[in-house]
Amino acid sequence: MSERATQHHQDETKQDNTTSTMLLSAPSTKQRRRFVHRPNAALSAWSKRKLLFRIASLVFLASLALAVLYRGMSTHSLSRPGSLPRLGPSGVHLRGGGGHVWVHSDSQLFNERSVATQATHLIIVAGHSVLISGQVENAPFDESVWYLLDYQRNKGLPHAIVSHIQTGIRLALHDEKSLLVFSGGETRAQTGPDTEGASYFRVADALDLWDGRDVFGDVGDESHVAAKTESMGGDVGPKSPLQSTVRARTITEEYATDSFENLMFSICRFHDITGTYPQKITMVSFSFKQQRFETLHANALQWPLSRFQYVGVDPPSSTGFDLQEASDGERNNSLIPFKTDPYGCHTEVLQKKRRERNPFARMAPYELTCPDMKELLKWCGPSVIPKNYYGTPTSEDMSQRDHPFHQSCGLKRHFTCIPY
Repeated sequence: MSERATQHHQDETKQDNTTSTMLLSAPSTKQRRRFVHRPNAALSAWSKRKLLFRIASLVFLASLALAVLYRGMSTHSLSRPGSLPRLGPSGVHLRGGGGHVWVHSDSQLFNERSVATQATHLIIVAGHSVLISGQVENAPFDESVWYLLDYQRNKGLPHAIVSHIQTGIRLALHDEKSLLVFSGGETRAQTGPDTEGASYFRVADALDLWDGRDVFGDVGDESHVAAKTESMGGDVGPKSPLQSTVRARTITEEYATDSFENLMFSICRFHDITGTYPQKITMVSFSFKQQRFETLHANALQWPLSRFQYVGVDPPSSTGFDLQEASDGERNNSLIPFKTDPYGCHTEVLQKKRRERNPFARMAPYELTCPDMKELLKWCGPSVIPKNYYGTPTSEDMSQRDHPFHQSCGLKRHFTCIPY
């Protein structure tokens, strides 16, 4: 082999060895990929954490949006479609809050602008049950919201209770000089020391009934209420929410255990607030109790019928309410016993009711807060007490010029007396 050929062969061999060395030392494709991406490995982990954080944030925001939507729907379900926020005359909410919260810092104040202390008309809604559930929005329809005895079940009591509340509020809407009282004490041992009066106020607040709205929307079922109130010079249709001061003119009476005490104790509560006695009383309860109130209770309290109105409100028969059955029970268990025992002091059936409905041994304070009626509050009959307390003279008063009534009202114009 020539020297030139030998040199060429050596050069090729050297080049091949160099190429082989380069090939052996060069990273594979997989190694190159790992080599290329290894500098961004930390960034990749951070990106994953960042992505997880974003996902968690989106889940949280979605949950929050659903919660707000649910609350908005709850509030809407308690309000009429398209209605504006219910504001009092001072621009504050009648109840405040929304959904399951119905009392707020800007809720309408009691006795705002002295509307309660200036009242002359007493409107009483007699209580029949205690609220036992937080699902207050179901109070008009669901029996489980109320503590009911066996004889009260499947008789439309939820409908009746809320109808009584609505009727009292509507009557108060049309008389700015009225004071609305929800009356009823701690009547059930099973419910704890919760009162019927406070339960009714709570329902009015939770359902936002203060502007006269109707949660049932069945005007036909309440036509008898409209007819009765029209005969009294008013109607039950709602006024503008901006005109409602009813919440500022509503209180509770929390000691009564029966209908007679609903009436008597509410008169004392009116006196507690206003310092005087009402010029007029309107009672709201079941229609089958009207005879007892007008012929027995008002008479036992020496309250003149000329200043007494009764509004009877019953649930529709579709709820299971049977007026005839209720009337029979009223006659046997209340009307007949009160005829011989007008103050409920002697008859066992009436005394038993009061004992069972006062499980917490509460004692009404009205002898102290309403001292002018102390004798009446303690009177047990069976004869009707002769003295008159409210500023309307009886025939006996008129025939006795030296009667204490004339001495206090006729000459001194005592603050508990009213014009007649």
